Amino acid sequence: MKNYKKKYEDVYTSQRLLKKCNLEKVETDNGIGLAEYSGMFISVLGDYQKFLFDYWVKIYWLMRRFVYNGTKRTKIFGVNNHTIDGAFGTFMRGFVGYDNRFLTNRSLFTKIASYFDSFFPDFDVNNPFESKYDYPYKYMTLECLFLVYQMPERLELLKVGEERKMRYLQFCDYIINYIGCYNDEHGEEYQLINSKMSLFYVRSNKYYEYTFKKIKTGNVH
Repeated sequence: MKNYKKKYEDVYTSQRLLKKCNLEKVETDNGIGLAEYSGMFISVLGDYQKFLFDYWVKIYWLMRRFVYNGTKRTKIFGVNNHTIDGAFGTFMRGFVGYDNRFLTNRSLFTKIASYFDSFFPDFDVNNPFESKYDYPYKYMTLECLFLVYQMPERLELLKVGEERKMRYLQFCDYIINYIGCYNDEHGEEYQLINSKMSLFYVRSNKYYEYTFKKIKTGNVH
């Protein structure tokens, strides 16, 4: 991965954007001070994301254990064949009592789960119910992972963000500069998607071409 120099101006950490929230005008309805209030948010959301990550690891690990009539279901987020996928869906809804599509239908879970094999090389060998699969970052939040999930160099980008102790919007501006410089050098490969319907994420043309081909052949990841 190339380490590009700063070329593009900050967007999400610019004063033009941040002035939309004047901290002098922020208060709580029960008298909690601003520092304590923000600190409570930081603490509870940090714990919440680690909780989600821990349970998503366990759910994904359980999904990868399913074998039907001697055949393992290898594609967790894709089409295997009608028999095994039908059996798994029936097992989940009819015997477990939950619909796996609640998690796997274009959700944040599927994007974060795409990192698990990289984070934990022995993912299938060990058991997350017996040994801890710790979240690997202190500064990179789940939002940061979602932001770059389509990019082949995502682990390297997250490493930079972690080493530089970037907060979420700082990482967004770092990625904006990176993809802008990358596109200048290689052509329009990446585009930052800022939608009211989704978290920020970088769209990769190669990722979408690959996904489209898989859809046409019946293997959707």
